[in-house]
Amino acid sequence: MVKLVCIDLDGTLLNQEKKVSSQDKTAIELARKKGIKITVMTGRSYYSALPYVKEIGLNIPVVFQNGALIATPSLSDIFRCLLLPSKVALYAVELSFKYGLYPIVYESFFSHKDMFVKGEYCGAFNSYLIFNSQRLNKVDNLFQILKSRDEIAEIAVIGKEDTAELFLEQLCEQTDEFTSIKNQHIDGEVFLEIFSKGVGKEIALDFLLELFHLNADEVMYIGDNYNDLGVMQKVGLPVAMSNAPDEVKKYARFITASNDESGVSLAIKKFLMEV
Repeated sequence: MVKLVCIDLDGTLLNQEKKVSSQDKTAIELARKKGIKITVMTGRSYYSALPYVKEIGLNIPVVFQNGALIATPSLSDIFRCLLLPSKVALYAVELSFKYGLYPIVYESFFSHKDMFVKGEYCGAFNSYLIFNSQRLNKVDNLFQILKSRDEIAEIAVIGKEDTAELFLEQLCEQTDEFTSIKNQHIDGEVFLEIFSKGVGKEIALDFLLELFHLNADEVMYIGDNYNDLGVMQKVGLPVAMSNAPDEVKKYARFITASNDESGVSLAIKKFLMEV
């Protein structure tokens, strides 16, 4: 019996216009009225995810930035805030330049303008940078930014997947004080995130299970991308969107409709409306 539903945002609850459909909102509210807990697990930052969290009326802990931050939407309770040591970030940025990757430094969980970049990017993830343009700080020296802080939220590197793998291999040879999470893969390019050690949606799930006194068999997870794989392999009812890559779909017990077809509401109605 499902008692907790965890939902990803981009590519899952959000359609291509970055909106939540009325069907999905209605299904979430119906499930909540039946006593089922609903929360979000997202790779987005707190302020980037907050409008959607408010829109669907969440007041229980939410998983932000792949589990590096777990907090209530009001920030009245911050349960986890795992920061990446700047010394690790410095080496990662240095390596990214060596391999011709494009690094992004995210300096804080709680800053509206949290992203630092050097130079222009042109590639498969252009839309991500355009969409987040209000968060961007363009600087001449990323190393200077990192040296002025002891810890940061995360870094990301964008580039060809095979090159990113070489980058990651060398970073692992230098230190184990980080977690790498492959977020998306588009046209041969990868969006690879580097967090503090101990970050991941599957680890965040363990916290929620303990908090709500549940076991993993009582959880439905709905997601669409590579950063969802770990948690999908742990829960009792893993659901993949039809727009998910095949590598993600193979771990799903059910494949629902796409994010443009209110796939979240379809999954909720199929499995929870008879509860």
